[in-house]
Amino acid sequence: MDHPEISAGWLSRLFYHWTGPLQRKGLSEPQVNLDDLYPLLPEDRRDGRADAFLALTAAQPVRPWPITAFIWRHYRGRIGLLTLLQMLGMLATLASPWLLNHSMTQLGAGAPTEQKLLLAFALFASVLASGMLAEHSLQLALKMHVPIRRLLAESLLAKVMKLGGKSFDDRAGGRVQNLINRDVWDITWILADPAMPLTMLLQLLGTIALLVWQVGSAGLVGFAVLTLLLLISTRVVRRMNQQEQQLKRQQDERNGILAEYIKKLRLVRQNGLGAFFTRAAGHKRQQELGVLGRVLRLDAINESLMLSTPLLVTLATFTTYLVSGRELTLPQVFTTIALFTVLRIPMMRLPYLIRTLINFNTGFNRLCEFLNSPEQHRDLTDPSLPVGGLRLDNVTALHQQKPVLEGISLHIEPGELVGITGATGAGKSCLLHLIAGFDNGFEGSIRRHGRVAHLGHKPWLMNDTIRNNILFGQPWHGERYRWVLGACALGADLTLLSHGDQTLVGELGTRLSGGQQQRVALARALYAQADILLLDNPLSALDPIVSAQVLEQGLAFKPGPTRLLVSHDPDVLAHCDRVIRIEQGRLVELDAHQLADLIQHPRPTPPVPPQEAEQFSEEKMVEGKVDWGLFGFMWQRLAAPGAILLALLLTLGQEGLRIASDLWLGGKAGVTGVSELLGIYVLLGAGSLTCIMVVRVINYKLGLKLAWTLFDGMLGRISRAPMAFFDKVPQGRILNRFDRDLGEAQEILLSMLMGLFGMLVSVVLQVVVIGVNMPLLLLIAPLVGWALYVLQRRYRAVQLKLRRQASVLRSPLYISISETIRGAPALRLAGAERFALDQVLLHYDNNLRSWYTTTSINRWLGMHQTLLSAALVGAVALMVAFGNSSLLGAVAITYAFTASAMLNSLIRTFAEVEQVMNAVERVREYSEIESERQEGEALATPHPAVRFDNLGLRYPQASQWALHKVNFELAPGEKVGVCGRTGAGKSSLLGVLQAMYPASQGEIYYGEQPLSRLAPEAVRDLYDTVSQIPLTFFGTLRANLAPLTKHDDAALEQALARVGLAERCAGRLDEELDKLQLSAGETQLLVIARILLSRRPLIVLDEATSDLDHIGMRKMAELLYRYRPEASYLVIAHHLEPLLSVDRVVVMEAGTVVEQGSPVSLLANSHSRFHQLFVGQVNRQVPQTV
Repeated sequence: MDHPEISAGWLSRLFYHWTGPLQRKGLSEPQVNLDDLYPLLPEDRRDGRADAFLALTAAQPVRPWPITAFIWRHYRGRIGLLTLLQMLGMLATLASPWLLNHSMTQLGAGAPTEQKLLLAFALFASVLASGMLAEHSLQLALKMHVPIRRLLAESLLAKVMKLGGKSFDDRAGGRVQNLINRDVWDITWILADPAMPLTMLLQLLGTIALLVWQVGSAGLVGFAVLTLLLLISTRVVRRMNQQEQQLKRQQDERNGILAEYIKKLRLVRQNGLGAFFTRAAGHKRQQELGVLGRVLRLDAINESLMLSTPLLVTLATFTTYLVSGRELTLPQVFTTIALFTVLRIPMMRLPYLIRTLINFNTGFNRLCEFLNSPEQHRDLTDPSLPVGGLRLDNVTALHQQKPVLEGISLHIEPGELVGITGATGAGKSCLLHLIAGFDNGFEGSIRRHGRVAHLGHKPWLMNDTIRNNILFGQPWHGERYRWVLGACALGADLTLLSHGDQTLVGELGTRLSGGQQQRVALARALYAQADILLLDNPLSALDPIVSAQVLEQGLAFKPGPTRLLVSHDPDVLAHCDRVIRIEQGRLVELDAHQLADLIQHPRPTPPVPPQEAEQFSEEKMVEGKVDWGLFGFMWQRLAAPGAILLALLLTLGQEGLRIASDLWLGGKAGVTGVSELLGIYVLLGAGSLTCIMVVRVINYKLGLKLAWTLFDGMLGRISRAPMAFFDKVPQGRILNRFDRDLGEAQEILLSMLMGLFGMLVSVVLQVVVIGVNMPLLLLIAPLVGWALYVLQRRYRAVQLKLRRQASVLRSPLYISISETIRGAPALRLAGAERFALDQVLLHYDNNLRSWYTTTSINRWLGMHQTLLSAALVGAVALMVAFGNSSLLGAVAITYAFTASAMLNSLIRTFAEVEQVMNAVERVREYSEIESERQEGEALATPHPAVRFDNLGLRYPQASQWALHKVNFELAPGEKVGVCGRTGAGKSSLLGVLQAMYPASQGEIYYGEQPLSRLAPEAVRDLYDTVSQIPLTFFGTLRANLAPLTKHDDAALEQALARVGLAERCAGRLDEELDKLQLSAGETQLLVIARILLSRRPLIVLDEATSDLDHIGMRKMAELLYRYRPEASYLVIAHHLEPLLSVDRVVVMEAGTVVEQGSPVSLLANSHSRFHQLFVGQVNRQVPQTV
């Protein structure tokens, strides 16, 4: 739709009436949708300036000033208009106290009514002009945010596309998130409104000049006190900024732990490590709260200073004036009070302006530091080579000062299919990374010619449809697309999916099986018609039948592109033109005899998820008004009724004493008894200051308590939520609750609530004072009240719904940014950088649309509040013009002036509190989600038998049984293997066994105790699990080896030695695991070492050998069976040779056990299912095997 502002008339633009349709919808509809948000204005959309800006930030080195100059040069017209409006608004603001002084002077001098009426009209006009100019200048500044934030965000994402490889890990991804979500915001405030600091300074100087005009040199004393307080406040703010930077780092680390926990939750629960992760997150949260406590304490000090400043400055000014022997007049008293009211606004904003300038400088430096990061992608293109040609000459790659590849040379002709094999950790993946250009850390020469596609060990997919993942932004070609689907054996899978190739793959492709993920990624590479394909175990997740089809049709076809194929499988390597083995950093080309001598064991395959997951549920957006039960929720979390009531009473006292001090001084104008006058005035002021400081201390203490209880409540529920919850909710949405929502609830909510109550008390008291002095004004009070009701009703209704919509829109943005960061290498190789940027910027634009719509509604409120305030001041001035009492008139005009300014803030703050309560609403939702059963019987025996009794499982909304009438037993110390084709129900069996999903029928017994009576965590504590994806996590090597128990160094080193990692990890137990940069196979061995240290009675091997070579497969089984002979083993496998050493085999089909027995007896029976499966997989004679 077109932006309604474009077609609006001048009057509608002046008062923002063009926002009316959206406001009416906010009143009548339960929620505001994405389509209701205003589109970006044409001048704010992407244009040629974006390309010029990208070119500027791509040139090294990047410095703040050229970026600033670029933006100010290209938007100089808007910035010039903004500066003019701000200057005019400042003059109008300063005119109001001057006119107020003249009105009171004329009132006391008995001036003609005509003059008083003229001054009343001038006062009305100054308040109106000041408010209107302020609102329009603010809107113009905020409109500038849209193109500037977009430029900065796009430049950061464009830089991400040039990074990648080993140096760009998950924590670097978190850094980019912070740069886009926080630093860009801090930078834009100054870039969009460069005149703001100057305007504020001029307003301060102008106000001080008027003070000197009123009270002479006493005004300079007040200014000196003001300056001193400002310097103290600046020091406090600077210190607070340092603490906030540290707080950001702590929050990043805490969110990193939570992100890893949620991402690996299934593996965490399979290994009974939930308590480790929640304890680690809680410990990190305690450290974070230590920093947050310092931030809140400094904020309390700063807020006390700011609220105390007008009182202290007034006290210093009037005391100096009276002590000098001069007499205060009524116009002086109330004009000075009005001037300090004007001064109060920039004074409250000044520390935050200083803070903004500090954040601007810090953020700009961080931005430039990132843009100046060395780019990991080296251009290896050599046009002199034929397309598809590849040359490596004397290449050496180092890790930890040790060569991984040493002096290797390799020449590959176009169209060759070259197999790469070698032991675990030999450097196979490293070789592909070097050729892809992901890693600059090598010596020698690597040259290639043509487009390159890389299919990593863990393929990266966009959270989009299968079709869009294959097309990857390229044009649609039906014939090529159909060929790719056939070559990758995806046709049968698509027929089983309800939406075919329009099925969403989910975050990180989690809604597809591991084999489907690999085939979709391969289809993308084939569709792109890359000239060089780098394939890292592309068939590892496929069962033998599908693997053979993909190998014949998708990998080994002739003629084809140049292909480097990493594999341990001899059947795969037999299709290659050449096979190269990496041995001790060298390349050895195998001849036919050496290839034949390779161990003829096919590789195992990873588990298939229990079923096709449903589409992720849409994030629920609460409808209607804020639930006032949220305050009850906070009351329960705080559990401090006495402190809350005391804070409210002290706030009432704070405002009451402040107003009493003004009235006392005004009532005693002209009195010569300085000691009595100052004594009472000082006493009232000191009482108000005491109330301010005590309230801030209480607020600080309550804020810390609320921060912990909100986090602890959410983490407790998330850690105990059923797996079905995580199947439907993406990771980014959960992290959004722990990041933005929790941050708003813990850092600003209590302060806003206390400020709102203080403003409400102040307005009520001032209206009472006006009403007592001029009862006639009470006649217009109902009219003012009705107008305020209409304004707040319309504003709050739409603003709350906009806030909820904005909260929902943040999650897709977080997810898309994370996804793009993770996929940057693949996107760059595919030449899809622009495609990916446009996808992220679409979400970013939606957030900008939401933000701009909200600011427009705010300006509508501001304009109408300005009209109301001006009308109130004008009405009081008119009544005073016809009155005779100078004291009553001065009080009425002054408090009409200050109350109108307070009313503007009151409605806006009330709406902001409602909006922040939306964050509490979302935190409460995740604090009350369904939880797994926590109570249960204690296990009667530490090593129970496990018996499946008529077990059945049907997933929600599924028509077919995933498991049906499953019956078998795992005795203590027994080894039982479970096999079957894809979809047989093996992973579903494991899901029920480890209490991931509740059984739909039947039962699992641990000893004589049914699983349904045991607490899930107690069941999971029985298991160690080795799965296809090895579970490692943040922290040191020591923590990864023994996360729940303590072992001495000798025991840890012995475990590492047993799995062959002693030399690799010597002396590095306390080193961060990610610095070791273990290969996939070495990581799997690390998990085995962890299990050797454990004493849990049940061990599950769930496709456990996926990342090991054939020798490593045998070694792993021998290690476990030798050093953990007392354990019971459940071995789940697609491939069957690992099952030859178990005591009993269970064969499954379609969720049912079709046969079971010893592997020897089943193999000996040519009619058994196990025999038939074995013959179909293994290239040996069954009698020889038996």
